[in-house]
Amino acid sequence: MSKEFERLFGEDQKAIETWSAGKMSDKEFNKINSKLINEVEKLLKSQKKISGKDYFTAAIIFHHMYKLPFSKRAVEFAKMSHELGYKKGKWLITSTTDRLLQLEGKPQKFGTQVVNMKAKRLKLYKLNPKTTDKERKEYGLPTLKQIKKEYRVK
Repeated sequence: MSKEFERLFGEDQKAIETWSAGKMSDKEFNKINSKLINEVEKLLKSQKKISGKDYFTAAIIFHHMYKLPFSKRAVEFAKMSHELGYKKGKWLITSTTDRLLQLEGKPQKFGTQVVNMKAKRLKLYKLNPKTTDKERKEYGLPTLKQIKKEYRVK
């Protein structure tokens, strides 16, 4: 990963952690995320060679914007990451796809998205029941039963 993408990833993770802990407002988080997205855009335009890990980082940052156009780009970047051989890109395809479906008001496919992140008890976002555990495993995910156990949801 390039040093620039590595720095942006660190800033993103710090912001997510602070926001998730309730120590940052949504507005503050979105401001930071917008700045990071702008920096990612500049890097994508200026660098000649972009690695799978760099695309993974771009996908994560766009994924955290929680808005439809950014979510679509996150899916694209996750797929590019995987196509360039970055193993974590395959898992990220599931998470970005589920977020995109959630933002479109559709059931998620894999079971990676929860709602009410700040509540004491999480709830799994509506799920397409046609997705099998075999499909989840193909992407390196646990079974639906294991996912529910991990999130402590029914």
